Amino acid sequence: MRIEEIGVLIKLLRPKYYNRITKILVVGGLALLSKPIWIDLLNLALGEFKLSVIGEFDWLLGLIIIVLALLYNSYHRYLDLKHEAKNEPAFNKVVHKKFTEFGKLAQEIFPLLKDNQYIFKNTAPNSGSCIAEALRTDFTLWEKLKKEAILPNNESIKKLLEVNKSLIPYKYETVFNKMLLHLDAFNEHVINPNFDYSQHQFPIAFADIIFKESFENTLIDKKLIEMRKWLTKKLIPPLIRDWFIFGSAVFISGRANDIDIAIISNENTTHAINYINQLKFDFKIKFKKDLHVTLFEEVNRNDYQIFSNKNPFQLK
Repeated sequence: MRIEEIGVLIKLLRPKYYNRITKILVVGGLALLSKPIWIDLLNLALGEFKLSVIGEFDWLLGLIIIVLALLYNSYHRYLDLKHEAKNEPAFNKVVHKKFTEFGKLAQEIFPLLKDNQYIFKNTAPNSGSCIAEALRTDFTLWEKLKKEAILPNNESIKKLLEVNKSLIPYKYETVFNKMLLHLDAFNEHVINPNFDYSQHQFPIAFADIIFKESFENTLIDKKLIEMRKWLTKKLIPPLIRDWFIFGSAVFISGRANDIDIAIISNENTTHAINYINQLKFDFKIKFKKDLHVTLFEEVNRNDYQIFSNKNPFQLK
């Protein structure tokens, strides 16, 4: 057996969100397999009577339960791995085609912009993130990611805009043309660092349009509507004071491998955490997606409001 195959087998046998059910079944099976002491004690007290679950084949029932538990675990682990997000650049997931709706085009561009935004914020020399941190002086990673991630992302954005030029509303044409100039100028700057592209900086309005259109197009997604209704039924007072969905799911729900929600609870932290853990388990079983929860207590209401303000695109 090859190392890769052994790795896959280990992943399949490793329990995850469904491990409670697996543990219960395995413990129950082991109890039957090892002839439970409570049955021996009861038989001793009853004298001539002999109690068992299914007679002399208790061990067989226990073995069957253990096998079923492991099969259950492996099957659900397989489903979990099948839906697991792969860590790969955004440009590898892009579909370069002609769309019929501007909103769909925006959703195709969204992950490319987010990818670039994350790289710029965390590695670029003039990202503005250095204000609250030590001054960034090592730009090795920035230079590397400019070529390996940002340029391919930009090329995908450019192709999408050119193929779908007819879908761009007239009111956005100026901004989108500025974006195309920026893409060409940035590409030239990476090839020739002496080239000054300061006159063609990234147009912030372009990102605003893409985010807004992606969000509005997601509002009609049937799967997101279903998940939203399900959460609404579960997250009710008095335990939950308020909540909202945020993150990539509100922009590209069909591609999002998990759902982010923020919750402010009226109850004590222990009770709320226990409830949320069960909620996450039920959500995973029903929708085959992870539910990531950012929890706030009632005493931290101001923090919850600040967090909400930082995420203006949200669903309740």
